[in-house]
Amino acid sequence: MRIRLLVFILIILFSCGRKSTNEKYKTDSVLRIDLLSNHESTVTKLSEFVENIEYIPLQTLESSLIGGYSSNAQKIVNIDNRIFILSRGELFCFDLNGTYFFKLDKRGRGPEEFFNITDFDVSSDNKILIIVSSIDSKLLVYGITLTGFTFQRSIKLKGTDPPPNMVSLIPETDKVFLAIPPWRGTEPTQSLIINSVGDTVHIKPNCYKYEKLSEKGLAGRGKQTIIYSTENMVCFKENFSDTVFYVDIQDNSFKPRMIFDSHGTFITPDMVYGPETPGNNTNWIANIFETSRYVFYWYGTFETRPRILFDKKTNTKYKLGTDEGYRSKLKDDLSGGPDFNIEFIDNFYSGGKLFSFADAITLKRYVESEAFTKAKLKYPKKKEDLKKLADSLEETDNPVLIVVTPKE
Repeated sequence: MRIRLLVFILIILFSCGRKSTNEKYKTDSVLRIDLLSNHESTVTKLSEFVENIEYIPLQTLESSLIGGYSSNAQKIVNIDNRIFILSRGELFCFDLNGTYFFKLDKRGRGPEEFFNITDFDVSSDNKILIIVSSIDSKLLVYGITLTGFTFQRSIKLKGTDPPPNMVSLIPETDKVFLAIPPWRGTEPTQSLIINSVGDTVHIKPNCYKYEKLSEKGLAGRGKQTIIYSTENMVCFKENFSDTVFYVDIQDNSFKPRMIFDSHGTFITPDMVYGPETPGNNTNWIANIFETSRYVFYWYGTFETRPRILFDKKTNTKYKLGTDEGYRSKLKDDLSGGPDFNIEFIDNFYSGGKLFSFADAITLKRYVESEAFTKAKLKYPKKKEDLKKLADSLEETDNPVLIVVTPKE
């Protein structure tokens, strides 16, 4: 009897402790952010929300040049001390010390080749790369080893016409999240989960269909779905929706994570493709990414283009940086480097860190400037290290990767 009781107790204990890693990231209540409420103040310095910054020179070899200019970078994925950078149709792999490993550049029409990399993702164990090409409905899967990418298979997508343009591997599963832009407006779905052989596991219907193209422009040519990963979750928001969903790996469903309250001023399909005319206060969201503590989002009206930092810990909204075109510029008061740029359209957030670039020639000139010389900083030693780094660079070297760690 005692043995049975002991076994029963052990089963209960193990059952209570055997929760999925994803459980701790689930939110009991949906986060609501008021788009029209006033911000508390303006964040202009990195130290206000950042705990560390590093400048990493990317190794310069003939095979590792990422296009000559930092602006050529399209996407960064940071997994397990490795950095994957998509630049001008090639995918480069470095480590967080800047050491170059290898790249994927197999362009062509063959079974192991791609015409172009529209999007890519890397599995959370750093063993699988998946890419989506822009011209056909298939995904290419590669294994990642210590020496390179090894082609494994292609996944022919079933019933996805037109093809997807964004992809994300769902952590702790063998499933893939895909986003299909409504190129014609009549597609049956925009967001879906598939398994490793291309079968559809779950779909979200396209709730924003329209009948035909209008004289206002081409349908679906913008960023129709925003996808980002945070805290082991894949999250997404469709163009005309006010809700960010996350993928629940327990039941393969899409559940609300965040709602942006626009008080009825959110843009509609009829405003873009139909007869309705947007008002001056019509809102749309251009980009979102999220850390464990902060939500970064870019939204616009016809009058303003605010970039916002929302602190989930204090429930406080801040305007982010000083505006310059499609970037928010933030002063590096930690090590004295040039302004840190957070991109408006293509965010570089992955693995709990923010990324930006400084071209070698720009960094060298900056550390020779009066602004750098007179800068009073939180970490004076980092200023000395940055000066040594800049002096060691050639003007034609690869860009320097800037890595920022936000506060928890």
